[in-house]
Amino acid sequence: MTRIARFNPRYRAFSHLAANALKDADVLQRELEAGKPRRLLHALAVSVKGNIPVAGMPWTEGSAMYATRIATRDAEIVARARAAGGVVVGTTTLSELAMYGVENPFEPMGLNPWAVERTAGGSSTGAGVAAALRLAQVNIGTDSGGSIRNPACHCGVVGFMPRIGALPLEGVPNHTPSLSSLGLVALSVVDAAQAYDALAGPSPAAATAPALARRLLVPRELVGRMCDDETQALFGAALERLAVAGFGLVDAAIAGWIEGERGAGSISLHESGRALSRMDLSHASEGLRARAAAAARLGAAEIDEARSACATLRENVAAGLRAAGADAVVTPTWPFPAPGIRQQTAMVRGVAQPIDPHRNCFVRAANAMDGCAITVPMGLYAAGVPAGLHLLSEGGTEHRLLAVARLIEEALPRPPPPPPLRAYNPAKGDPPR
Repeated sequence: MTRIARFNPRYRAFSHLAANALKDADVLQRELEAGKPRRLLHALAVSVKGNIPVAGMPWTEGSAMYATRIATRDAEIVARARAAGGVVVGTTTLSELAMYGVENPFEPMGLNPWAVERTAGGSSTGAGVAAALRLAQVNIGTDSGGSIRNPACHCGVVGFMPRIGALPLEGVPNHTPSLSSLGLVALSVVDAAQAYDALAGPSPAAATAPALARRLLVPRELVGRMCDDETQALFGAALERLAVAGFGLVDAAIAGWIEGERGAGSISLHESGRALSRMDLSHASEGLRARAAAAARLGAAEIDEARSACATLRENVAAGLRAAGADAVVTPTWPFPAPGIRQQTAMVRGVAQPIDPHRNCFVRAANAMDGCAITVPMGLYAAGVPAGLHLLSEGGTEHRLLAVARLIEEALPRPPPPPPLRAYNPAKGDPPR
């Protein structure tokens, strides 16, 4: 808690801190001294995204609409974390209602510890910041279009999203049920896998080591078309390291990738708009009201087409993995470095591309097909911010994906810690808390 007190006022990983964290940790320590067995997450610090209820704590979902709401009970995922010995230290900052945005006028979002003027990603922003700053070992978030993996990528840590329902959604608001999953941010794949085993519940797949082909499907044409030159260079260097480590790399196109990814965007807008239509938006941000208005303009035919594109992508990824005998599809996580917080475009192959939706081109495919996905660090851009390597596979293969990601993490250079950190100091121009 000392480290949180020092760095949170500046980097804003947490919106609210748990009053009983030190007392809970002391109870767990006494359990060990009394000879009780160590649990999977025994005394590990756990952060919880601010849209997930934690009993007795503010449950705002990052919105003024719920400014005074206090959670009366833990969501199931929080209850499981406590049962596994985890110590909830606080709730983390996020985009309003976990609907992606780079700023939040009600609860200011976390700042990127590598470069505070650049985005730390969203919507599970604080989870990524907390992991990067080593404020919590287990960071629980939600992901409906990259929301776990975006901040993990930009903060230089690991972000893991299993298929929908692999981690329990009971008690968690779900404004995009066709796309949203719970996920984890951690310093390493080993830490993410340990947390997943503790929180997912008993599984036959967890009892035996999965057989790995050590082969990866590389949609090289897609990567070349969507990424800037520096991302392609970092990706190429990562693939070279994987080849040296014994991975087979199979170049293959996956038809319907962009159509499926963009289809997930339409579904996200439609389902979140439907949720917003049931709310009193008088205290919502201008961005949320604009989202609701855009959703109202969507037609039924467009949504049907989007769902069809997602189904086609799921079939094509499964067929591609089978044909290649591959464990996962590998791409960069983002097609360019973390942009400035208010930056609107990024240069890709000489063209100024709108950051939104271009940023989604790899991560949102996993949500479109209800797959599982993970991002691991693959290096640093010249600007000094992290780049991520993204692995995608079919839903239900989570343990195999974690196993192959662990091998990949071992083959890639270990990322350095963020640049020297400092405590909050408005005299040095730090943003308001």
